[in-house]
Amino acid sequence: MKKIVLSIIVAVCSLTIFSCKSLEESTFHSDNQNPILLPRLTCWIDQPSFENVYGANSWAEKSSNDLQHPYGSTETPYGKGVYEINEKTQLYTAEKRIQDACQIFVYDVNENICDPSTRRAGNIVLRAGSIYCKNNYKWSWLSGFTLGIFNAMGMPMCSNTTELEVIVEIYDLRNNLVAQFNERGYAKYPMAAYHGYYEFQRKAGDMALQDGLIKIKELINRDYDMIMSKLR
Repeated sequence: MKKIVLSIIVAVCSLTIFSCKSLEESTFHSDNQNPILLPRLTCWIDQPSFENVYGANSWAEKSSNDLQHPYGSTETPYGKGVYEINEKTQLYTAEKRIQDACQIFVYDVNENICDPSTRRAGNIVLRAGSIYCKNNYKWSWLSGFTLGIFNAMGMPMCSNTTELEVIVEIYDLRNNLVAQFNERGYAKYPMAAYHGYYEFQRKAGDMALQDGLIKIKELINRDYDMIMSKLR
């Protein structure tokens, strides 16, 4: 009997520690498209603002792709460390949620906010404001009591709640501010044994960003006429 219990514990621990479910492609590809699209805008991301909310540090002050980030660590039109990005951009950061934000934002702008086939009309910048991020371990006592058997069958071990302040700014070709939107995205995501300790927090952060962008797209649609009048 002891050998059976020990085998179960080892199996569950191995599943928890060594298995890590990768994020689904749908995490980065929102299908929430605005009914009327803006003309093409170039994407920028305020990397230091995301490093601040996630408590991360850059690997380097300058990206490996100098063509995408010609300013390096100097001041850009939108602040130090604010980089022009596209679908191929790889940011110098150890924090996956920042690279995820880059991918999520570029896809959302090109597919759901702007028409990339039109003539470029300006720039759009993504920034992060404040964050609330907390793990809830209410399931942990049951996990311990059942030796993790229910976790192996899919019961959550804990959950993460993330509330992220999402800021989007639109500028014309002369770098004049056209519009600024600020919304809070919310997400709660459970951790199963196969997620690994970090990935469920990553998923919650990405979902919170998506939620904030959905709310901002509604505001962009509301102010479409005003934005277009200033971009022309």
